[in-house]
Amino acid sequence: MPDLSCVRPSIAGVGQFRFIQVQMPVACWGVVSFILVLLLLDLLIRLQCDRWQRHSPDDYAARVDGCAREARQFVVIGGSPVSEGLDPEVMAGFRWQGEKLVNGYAVGLPGGTTTDFYHAARLACPTPPRLLIYGITASDLNDRRNEPHGVYSLLSWRDLLRLMTIRPDAAEWTARHFLQSRLGDCWAAFRYRHGIRMWAALEADRIWPGCCPEASGQARELAEYSRRLQCGRGYAPAAGFEYRRYDRVKAENLEQPPFGFLDDYRTGSHWKYLDALMAWTEAEGIDLVLVDMPVTADLESRYASAMNEYSRRLQQWEREHGVRILRAERNQVGLGDEQFADLIHLNRDGARRLSAWLRQQLDSVPEHALPRILAEGRRE
Repeated sequence: MPDLSCVRPSIAGVGQFRFIQVQMPVACWGVVSFILVLLLLDLLIRLQCDRWQRHSPDDYAARVDGCAREARQFVVIGGSPVSEGLDPEVMAGFRWQGEKLVNGYAVGLPGGTTTDFYHAARLACPTPPRLLIYGITASDLNDRRNEPHGVYSLLSWRDLLRLMTIRPDAAEWTARHFLQSRLGDCWAAFRYRHGIRMWAALEADRIWPGCCPEASGQARELAEYSRRLQCGRGYAPAAGFEYRRYDRVKAENLEQPPFGFLDDYRTGSHWKYLDALMAWTEAEGIDLVLVDMPVTADLESRYASAMNEYSRRLQQWEREHGVRILRAERNQVGLGDEQFADLIHLNRDGARRLSAWLRQQLDSVPEHALPRILAEGRRE
């Protein structure tokens, strides 16, 4: 008989083939199952997004959406000095060019820049208001700083491309943070991680009181902050600023947080969006008022070079655009260190005084006067 051993398949080879044939589908199903679990988890987290946002609100998006919810007669925009210092409830009722304005909203975006406020104003005002008030500060225009929160919450793809054209010096930074924010949105556990942590802290404190006092205290503050954002007119002062007094902070020699928003001060790039804001208000038939928000004398002396640069550029902008200036010295408004919470933010008493002063100034503008007014709060 012929020797057929040469054509006999290898036992080991057949076993290896069968192993691969059987085990590969199992491995694939394991990967597929893992991906499906992740997708299901992502879906479950997204279905609870309102819960996470109540415990860690996106105050940029909340204020923009709150303002856009209905037509407003006047809108206030700016950074944290606006969110802490101007209350539309106190301002409401002034007459502007013969019309009484009562329905206002404050879109104060802590840490924002003039670039951010331009985009926020356009999103917050789908129906053009009669009057737009911009509470401007020196830090808004510092080209050494940009705000990632604004890129995340305010920019569309079209806005990104336009910003890269208008401000080429910030193109790489903006594009990088924009893409990072969009990638972060793809995974809900990453996007809502802080809200989940705050919710978990409150739940843990409810079950085991006192187990995480620092985290649960922060969670309660954020929950209250979220509630104020949803039910008010945008004025939702931070708990740490509302009743704090800067004069007592100095008297007790308490440690103050650093204020780096005016470091390495230079201007030019963000100013382009101030011009864009003015052009947009003109196109929409909106009157524009700029309010130079007051700061403490200590901030002025500590950052004298930056404040001088800011004042110089502001006066230059005033001359170029023919704006009219309403000036308010601190003693006229009634502001001292006791009305500030820190170097730049007003406490509740200071906010009431400044809001009442601004209401009076706007109310006293003669009809048919120049609609674009620069209200400069002098600090002499």
